[in-house]
Amino acid sequence: MRALIGGAGPHWQLRDIDTPHQLGAVRIQVMAAGLNRADLYALEGNYSANSQQPGEFTAGMEVAGIVETSSPLAPHLCAGTRVMGITIGGFADYALCDPRLLVPIPEGLSFEEAASLPIGLITEHDALVSQAGFVAGNSVLIVGGTSSIGLVGIQLAKALGASTVIATTTSADKRDALTAAGADLAVDTTGEDLAAAVASATNGNGVDITLDHVGGELFAQLPAATAIGGAIVSIGRLAGATTTLDLDTIAFRRQRLLGTTFSIRTRAELAEVVAALTSQVLPAVAAGTISPRVDAVFAPEQAEHAAERLRRNSAVGKIILSFADAHTGPAPAPSPRANMFGTIRQIGYVVRDLESSLRGFIDSGIGPWFHLRGLRPGNFTYRGEPSGMVMDVAVANSGDIQLELIQPVNAEPSMYKDFLDAGHEGVQHIAYWAENYQELYDRALAAGFTVGQEGEIGGPTGRFAYLETEHHPGTVVEISDLSGSKKFVFDLIKVAAANWDGTHPIQVIDPALLSGDPAAMDEMKAALGG
Repeated sequence: MRALIGGAGPHWQLRDIDTPHQLGAVRIQVMAAGLNRADLYALEGNYSANSQQPGEFTAGMEVAGIVETSSPLAPHLCAGTRVMGITIGGFADYALCDPRLLVPIPEGLSFEEAASLPIGLITEHDALVSQAGFVAGNSVLIVGGTSSIGLVGIQLAKALGASTVIATTTSADKRDALTAAGADLAVDTTGEDLAAAVASATNGNGVDITLDHVGGELFAQLPAATAIGGAIVSIGRLAGATTTLDLDTIAFRRQRLLGTTFSIRTRAELAEVVAALTSQVLPAVAAGTISPRVDAVFAPEQAEHAAERLRRNSAVGKIILSFADAHTGPAPAPSPRANMFGTIRQIGYVVRDLESSLRGFIDSGIGPWFHLRGLRPGNFTYRGEPSGMVMDVAVANSGDIQLELIQPVNAEPSMYKDFLDAGHEGVQHIAYWAENYQELYDRALAAGFTVGQEGEIGGPTGRFAYLETEHHPGTVVEISDLSGSKKFVFDLIKVAAANWDGTHPIQVIDPALLSGDPAAMDEMKAALGG
């Protein structure tokens, strides 16, 4: 795959490298990736994420794409899911992601739009809500509002119910971008007094919360622009990491001064930040209350042009790198067979001497067994032809798993007879039960499975089918209709196993019970004390 490699010089190098693999990670087809200041700092050697290895590295930390390989840790993110999130190694055709750091892309967003949002959303929500304690009705100042993150912060504050949102820029040409994002007041700090402008817009009080993305000399003005008891959160330091503060102002106004960064947070901590978006932020994106601001889209081969645009502060919104041209084939999708049968409910043994097998299982502590002699399934067919197969059957539960022992007692054709004739004895099938049997049956045939034998036990609500799915000599898959009298009997067998004290290990029951005869059902309930 293609990847932009950092740590090998002053510019990224576009190389072909191996597609990554990692147990438990989600691998996505990267369709678009967001370019951030931190990517430039990492290129210069001034920034490294907590999980990033030293030396050369695949750049990029903000992605949008399609899940190609899912993770058992995130069943909600199956193959084919459109996702956006944060990771390391995002500037590549494929990226490995911690599933906790991904969220589904809301409907209606393109991959380029989605790639412009994750870092802005988590940064601003964490700073505004988790760190500063924002509540609806607070007033907010966004310093550096025309940055891609700042534009998200403006919209987020409005979406969460801010009474007044003020945003700053250092370019008169970008004021309109601030008001378009929802700012009630745009301040050009190159020619306006920030504290005075904020005081005028807040009845002289100052704002409740200030989010600063700039740092440097301008930071010294923020205490005077922030209200008594207010909070100032330092997020970015575009103008430098040093400043001079009037500590008297901070003390007299009883302000909280907070700093935040994600570079040193653990994945578990980042997962909490991403999870916090679920209740309010993602619904606001889906509703269009928070909308993406994409400045420009570049191909990976143009990455240095993209970086230079960000360095010159020319962008209004997020600069995107597109990797979509690497993924023009069919989109990934879950296998139609994956988990199609549900959960294994029964393990079926075919044996030559049922009585001997029963004694072995009883000696292992499994029981009680319910033994049916001379059971003849209704409408039984083998390879599509009628068969008069008769069998002895015994069933018992061990926890949630039912064990079944089958011994064919005549020479009529069946897959049980085939199993024994081939010299096998033991596990012959694993069974799945379904209350929507016909739907499962149709899906199995549509997926290419072939029926080897099928029939009914207890009438039309007791259908079963054995599929030609041999993956171990003679062992196949059975699907069974779990409704009617069969469900009644199976539930009683499970209860009996849970309360078994070792007495009466074998209960011989009338096969007529499975026909649904009310008298037979009452008789069995009475025998079990029900």
